[in-house]
Amino acid sequence: MKLVHKFGLTFLAAGGISAAVFVLISTIRPVPILLAGLPLLASAGGYLVSALLLKPVGKLLYGLDMISTGTLNYKTGLETSDEIGQIARSVEAVADDFQRATVALDLVNQENDDFRDMQKQLSDREEYYRRLFEYSNDAVFIYEFDGNILDVNNKASEMLGYSNEEMKKISFLDLQPKTELSKSKAAVRTNPKTGSLRFETRFQRKDESVIDVEISSSIVNIKKGIMQSIVSNITERKQIERSLKESEEKFRTFMETATDLMFMMDAEARLTYVNTAMCHTLGYSREELVGMPFQEIVDRDHIEEAKARRQELIESGENVLPMTWETKLRRKIQGEMKAVAIYDNDGQFRGIRGVFRDVTERKKIEESQRLSELGKLAADVAHEVKNQIGVIATRANVSLLRNPKEKEIQEDIRIILNQCEHANGIVKRLLLFSKPSKGDFKIIDPADSALFVSKLVEKQFSQHNVQIINAIEGPLPPVRADEKQIQEVFLNLMRNAFEAMESGGTITLSAVSDGEDVEIQFTDTGSGISDADLKRIFDPFFTTKENGTGLGLSVCYGIIRAHNGDLKYTSQVGRGTTARVILPIEPMAQSG
Repeated sequence: MKLVHKFGLTFLAAGGISAAVFVLISTIRPVPILLAGLPLLASAGGYLVSALLLKPVGKLLYGLDMISTGTLNYKTGLETSDEIGQIARSVEAVADDFQRATVALDLVNQENDDFRDMQKQLSDREEYYRRLFEYSNDAVFIYEFDGNILDVNNKASEMLGYSNEEMKKISFLDLQPKTELSKSKAAVRTNPKTGSLRFETRFQRKDESVIDVEISSSIVNIKKGIMQSIVSNITERKQIERSLKESEEKFRTFMETATDLMFMMDAEARLTYVNTAMCHTLGYSREELVGMPFQEIVDRDHIEEAKARRQELIESGENVLPMTWETKLRRKIQGEMKAVAIYDNDGQFRGIRGVFRDVTERKKIEESQRLSELGKLAADVAHEVKNQIGVIATRANVSLLRNPKEKEIQEDIRIILNQCEHANGIVKRLLLFSKPSKGDFKIIDPADSALFVSKLVEKQFSQHNVQIINAIEGPLPPVRADEKQIQEVFLNLMRNAFEAMESGGTITLSAVSDGEDVEIQFTDTGSGISDADLKRIFDPFFTTKENGTGLGLSVCYGIIRAHNGDLKYTSQVGRGTTARVILPIEPMAQSG
């Protein structure tokens, strides 16, 4: 029951008792009836007064009740300045302090919960890293800057053959042979700022065997001077590397000492490796050749063919083919090239490695032997035919001297004599082919010989609409030669050019010199020569002319070779041909 009600009931009870007393007294002694109602009025007034006086107390008690139930932000609303108002404000202040304390306590409890969670996470993380530490595939060492080992994992003990306790009694620096310590010191010097380093060295195991290792070190705590090193056993890898290196050195030694030309090129047909023989033969330095497109060393007349062969090689994987290369000075080298295509693991073409064998000299020897044998045969045939022609010509002359009466017989005898003379000319060329005369060698200007021959045939050629253009400017460097033989060669080359232009055209004489050789060129605008025929034009008895003997160019070639020179032909069907006579410049005249 509320306090105000208790006070009110008390006043009412007191008034009722007083009224009862007045009634009892009135039975004994008469009392005015109004006096008996006064106690009741007084108790009712007391009740009202106590209700007014005790209402703030009720509010205070209600507020205390609300605060006790946890409603710490409840306000009594008592703003009086009496003791009850002061008590109410004090209670509210205590409630505020209690509320703040409760919030602070909740924060503390939350922090405690978070701390316990962090401790658990830390414990889990420590366990995780400990498992990583213990079950790592590499050896892990924790040690002080002076090398004193603090902790190692099982892999470290297993790698070096020590127990964990034995490892902690060994300095980390003592695990390396003394000859290897310089590597770790050098590695420290190369990375002083970051405190981390990586290098390769060697470790000595408990059984004194040595293994190759790779060390990756970092500072764990610089204040305490603690480092961590992860050590990987790379012995097998290093053995493979050493084997590969030895194999590579052997392979490189083989390639560098080989007499054949060896090379490698990438997928774009650029040279990536050349051996010494290739540099020496082609006249380039290694720096010039590496990176050079392969087609730069291929004979310019065969570049398209080389591209086609390269494509065939990419498809087939391996090929052996004849090929002609050119040196830095554009000298042709005939050879056989064996090439193998290089593919990666995905089957993609990555390049070519090949071997080129120079057969130029071998072909020259073979050609020389073939020509020598053919020359002997030609000499034997020539001598035999010459004798028979001599007999026929003699008998024909005798018959003609007898002055036969029939003119038809006389004409037949003259025909026989003309044919004998023609046959005798062929025999003379055969003899010249079989054994070219050394002749009368002297210093001459090849320009004079070319001009002399052009004057001889100029009139005859012009009658058939063939014009001779002399583009040789001034005297040429002197050469040592048999002038008559050189003139014979020039005459033969010009006649060949003339016969290639049935409808007329031009023959242009020109010359160039590189300081070592002089080259006289005869260029016509005739029908040209096919590639197949161009390869055989110097073969004895090969001819495309209906009445040709096939000896003209063979004899010319033999004469020029006897002068230590060369005779070359280039041609395009339908556009013309160029004959190039190359003669060495006289050394004394060259030095002068």
